[in-house]
Amino acid sequence: MRSMACASCLPVQSKRVPWSQLGLGFAAAGLASAVMPTEALCNPSAASVDTAGGIDLANAGMHARKAEPQVIFVLGGPGSGKGTQCAKMVEEFGLLHLSAGDLLRAHMKSGTPDGNMVAEMIKQGQIVPSRVTISLLEDAMLKGGKQQVLIDGFPRNEENRAAFESQTGIEPEFVLFFDCPESVMEQRLLSRQEGRTDDNIETIRKRFKVFVESSMPIINFYEQKGKVRKINANRSPDKVYGDVRPLVQALQASSL
Repeated sequence: MRSMACASCLPVQSKRVPWSQLGLGFAAAGLASAVMPTEALCNPSAASVDTAGGIDLANAGMHARKAEPQVIFVLGGPGSGKGTQCAKMVEEFGLLHLSAGDLLRAHMKSGTPDGNMVAEMIKQGQIVPSRVTISLLEDAMLKGGKQQVLIDGFPRNEENRAAFESQTGIEPEFVLFFDCPESVMEQRLLSRQEGRTDDNIETIRKRFKVFVESSMPIINFYEQKGKVRKINANRSPDKVYGDVRPLVQALQASSL
């Protein structure tokens, strides 16, 4: 016989449960909570699926808890080698690599009303709200299903940083900061054969200026918390990775 809900559950049919209370640590884009029948709250074995709420608890009950991801912010000036090092970490350790810029570009091309709105904002020279980018990152983390996540090129400024921690409830495990002289990064960018329209001297130097003014305060913030791992990026990719590799190994070992 099906058990009856407790007396406190009788007045309502369901309750909305914040994702954070489910132990997920982050929500899918635009989904702040999951809907769960009140009977499931009183009797976890009765938990069911609510696809609109964005979480599958079928036959799993409240023990379907998922550890929040361990996030590594990957920062460095344009041409410092972030993408190359991220690719190496993904290949060896199977980390999830997320680029905020790539996610935004894909979102703009999606043809959805929200994607079109973001595309129009960028076209008009407006700043995309942090919550939009963070929601895309949350969604990608949820879908990726990995314990360790590399977030490449984000946060870009102090407002991004504060919004990320506030919206997700996640602080990075550490920040990988690829330190490289501007003259070296400039030469790398100019020698690219990727056909990027923003790789010209004037634009490159503007990007350096933006990085110093906007991103260095983030590095300084986390440095005061002992979370910055500064890497000399003025070397060959393999030598740089020689310093990166043990940091990821230590993180994975600590999560066992």
